[in-house]
Amino acid sequence: MDHAEGVWIHTADGQRYLDGMGSAGVIGIGHGRTEIYEALAGQGSKVSYVYTASFTHPWQEELSKSVLSVAPEGMSAVYFVSGGSEANETALKLARQYHVERGEPTRHKMLARWQSYHGVTIATLSLSGRTSWRAPYDPYMLPVVHVSPPYSYRCAICGPDGDCTDHCIEELERTILLEGPETISCFFAETIVGTTASGVTPGPEYYRRVREICDRYGILFICDEVLMGYGRVGRPFAIEDWGVTPDMITCGKAIGSGYAPLGAVIVSEKIAGFFREGRRRFVHGFTYSGHAMSCFVGQKVFEIMQREDLFRRPAEIGAYLHERLGALQQRHEMIGDLRGRGLYAGLEFVADRHSRAPFAPDQQITSRLVAMMRERGVIVGAGVPGANYGKGGDHIQISPPFIISEAEIDTLTGALDEVLTVLGQEPRMLAAE
Repeated sequence: MDHAEGVWIHTADGQRYLDGMGSAGVIGIGHGRTEIYEALAGQGSKVSYVYTASFTHPWQEELSKSVLSVAPEGMSAVYFVSGGSEANETALKLARQYHVERGEPTRHKMLARWQSYHGVTIATLSLSGRTSWRAPYDPYMLPVVHVSPPYSYRCAICGPDGDCTDHCIEELERTILLEGPETISCFFAETIVGTTASGVTPGPEYYRRVREICDRYGILFICDEVLMGYGRVGRPFAIEDWGVTPDMITCGKAIGSGYAPLGAVIVSEKIAGFFREGRRRFVHGFTYSGHAMSCFVGQKVFEIMQREDLFRRPAEIGAYLHERLGALQQRHEMIGDLRGRGLYAGLEFVADRHSRAPFAPDQQITSRLVAMMRERGVIVGAGVPGANYGKGGDHIQISPPFIISEAEIDTLTGALDEVLTVLGQEPRMLAAE
């Protein structure tokens, strides 16, 4: 890379690429917003490092207020970290200490879902249901209890026309009862699944019923919105579409939009108030928790998002993206499923649409498609292998910056149309059963 501007990345050899994955879903406000660093330079004598176990600072306080102003009602505190993995690790530890301080030390088990991703630390990778990434570190994995995601396209019970809510909720409650409700600390879920099964979106009642079950058994409900939060779906946080308030929301990526390392845990009043009223100290802290420069940059990103209506724009321009991708699905039989919301789209590719049979891994559909798109000047994200319950499965992520135009979406989908036409002419090999 030499420089970047808007949705375009320019390389040292003179090439330019449309950033159709927002650089891992990070870039919201677009590349090259020099006003952020100009503002930072103007405050250079004030914005410096301070250890936040000893001091707070204006940027941390200001950004906390800004984040809470767009968070769901009932959220009342923010803990800033350097990224999504740290945010999820922080939420896990806060959940554990909350139960211990309340006199329930038996609550130590964590619930999560297969085909999920929550980070690269040992604890957050243990939470993750991304089998291909867990495998090398299997001896280190913590004993997290995993349940099925609401992945109707691959559900043998519900089928592609169902929404998996009843089946998944019954499995969740059954698992809680078998494990012992008094041993469960929290249930962790990506609101919309990321690149482990790109764009899997639960039905309209799923999270309401998750909330009910968690409340019934005293379990904390934590939403991982590192990828989908902070405007990606056309709302500040994706969980708002389900009308549910979690106990914690974790976020990252778009909150700093790539201009500084930044993540956050947004905490409900139920938990924050409990610690505040009892003058309890959260036994935790990273060296760069609440880093002054990162919080300053985060506030500038927030101001741009507010000024340019970028918390809402992805819903409008995202509708155009999904319309164009839907037209491609009609033309190309290998697109088995199109899912996601706003400016996040997941496409799953199949060798046979009727049976939903995936391609044989030897055909390397995902990696070849991504490479062919790059040859045409467009970057999309390769979905992680194993979406089909560990038996192959090709899929991609499209998650461009929030400022992308209709013309740029046309460029992206035009390139995808060309690539799918080429791949569609090849003999199709089905994955072995």
